[in-house]
Amino acid sequence: MKSQELSRMGSALVSLEEYEGVQCIKKQNVSPVEMGFYQFAAEQLVGVNTPKLFKIDGSNLFIEYIPNKITLDELNNNIGTLEQLALIHKSHYRPSFTVKEHSWSLDATELALETLKFPKVVQDFILSIQSRSAELFKHSGLISGDSNDGNWGTRNNGELVLFDWERFGFGSPAIDLAPLVQGLGDSQDYQSIAEKYVSFNSKFSSKLLEKHLVIAKTWILIEVTNILTSRNKLDASIYMNWYRANVPTWIESVGKIL
Repeated sequence: MKSQELSRMGSALVSLEEYEGVQCIKKQNVSPVEMGFYQFAAEQLVGVNTPKLFKIDGSNLFIEYIPNKITLDELNNNIGTLEQLALIHKSHYRPSFTVKEHSWSLDATELALETLKFPKVVQDFILSIQSRSAELFKHSGLISGDSNDGNWGTRNNGELVLFDWERFGFGSPAIDLAPLVQGLGDSQDYQSIAEKYVSFNSKFSSKLLEKHLVIAKTWILIEVTNILTSRNKLDASIYMNWYRANVPTWIESVGKIL
């Protein structure tokens, strides 16, 4: 069966294949983090829907194909989204395999800023956030690490499934909440999602999560910039131009949260 290339921003090669007469996803050159997740962690995260593992062949995974895409609006209107994320964050499971170590370095920031060429006031704002970003990664709770809407889908029975686990690790829940906010968002968006989330996980205050959301959103734009440019993605210029047009106004609206 001829495979259909499905990979987006990730490094693994993803294709739609057939396994024992059933459509499945084949992920080639899978990272040790994601391999470990499907082998050991997935079954430990009770209440979190993940694709079924069919087969492991070297560094290749054959996993369940989740057929139905979901929009960001649909994701935010689905009670299962925050519920499942909170179950990950509250889980007492501790992986025995190496997970993704999330961090935000000054070198990565400077590299992205060279590409983005923001005005100095914007650069200074981003650098100041980077200098305090360690608080985002010191938390001992598990995170998916990549909860953007392109990594969710539904089974034909309506079950919501999260299916990309290359960035599974530890950190603030805000790392998983930030991709659920449309674009860069604003203070009202952060307040809304933080208040909804704490009803599923009362360990964090909504005010702390709002602050972490500002840090996480800023970190994401640095990460996305460096990933797109280093991998020569065709749509890199679209992202860069959008950031240049919108980030200066955004920092004015969210700076007060910090």
